[in-house]
Amino acid sequence: MPISCRLLLVIPVLALASTLAVAAQSDAPAQPPAPLPANLPDWAPKPRPTVVEDRFRIEVNLLGASAATDMRVDESPTLPGTEISAEDDLGLDDFQLLPQAELTLLPGERHLVRLSAFAMHRSANKLIEREISFDDEDYVVGERVDSLLNLTMFGLTYGYRFVVHRRGELSATFGVQIADVEANAVVRSRVVRESESGVAPLPLLGFEGRFDFTPRWAVEARAQYLTVNADRVNGSILDGRLALTWRLNPYLALGLGYRTFRIDVDSSDEDTPGFVDLSINGPLLFVRASM
Repeated sequence: MPISCRLLLVIPVLALASTLAVAAQSDAPAQPPAPLPANLPDWAPKPRPTVVEDRFRIEVNLLGASAATDMRVDESPTLPGTEISAEDDLGLDDFQLLPQAELTLLPGERHLVRLSAFAMHRSANKLIEREISFDDEDYVVGERVDSLLNLTMFGLTYGYRFVVHRRGELSATFGVQIADVEANAVVRSRVVRESESGVAPLPLLGFEGRFDFTPRWAVEARAQYLTVNADRVNGSILDGRLALTWRLNPYLALGLGYRTFRIDVDSSDEDTPGFVDLSINGPLLFVRASM
């Protein structure tokens, strides 16, 4: 991925950090406040909870996912296959509405633990319009190909909130994504079947933050990234989102945002030569409940 694209996703998080720092300075009182009693009497009104004080969050969202998938599966490192677009050449859908969910626990003031899931399953049936070499099989013009491409990811993320302010927060995160990828291409007339699949844990480092413009309006940003440069395999994964939220009450918020997810893998390994470039981007609608 171009460096400029990565910077565009990191900039919102850095901007949130600087904004929170300015807010902390501007909110500092000129004189120290009078000390509050250690325990409020039972009849005293309790302070309203804020998003920083909650202990559990559940979020349900809907992603309008636009997908672009370019790939090549080689017979060997010296015999390259055909570079194809899964959407244009094989007829896979380039847009889907994807429901998603995540749970976030906040044990203590500084910690967060998030469980998340993401899946995009696509299949198609198409008469191919050009010759394609996929692994050790050749597909000729006019053959009907049944294709399948599934991506399923389950994530566990830990975050340390090193900035906790009444107007926002900023966290450093470490996550592990379990990625399950399955690809298949079948020609029924010749009983040709080529499939590739794999499951792998992927560690991701990142940042996320939130800043409240008003008691109801806030901006949020997240970015997680991994890059691998092994002997014969180079790859990167980027998962980021930027959102604007409106808090209906201390326990319920609505959000509108944009999410981008990208996987780039280029391999010259003898067992799995080729490359995959998968990007999923689109608008995000979500509702979040806090307790």
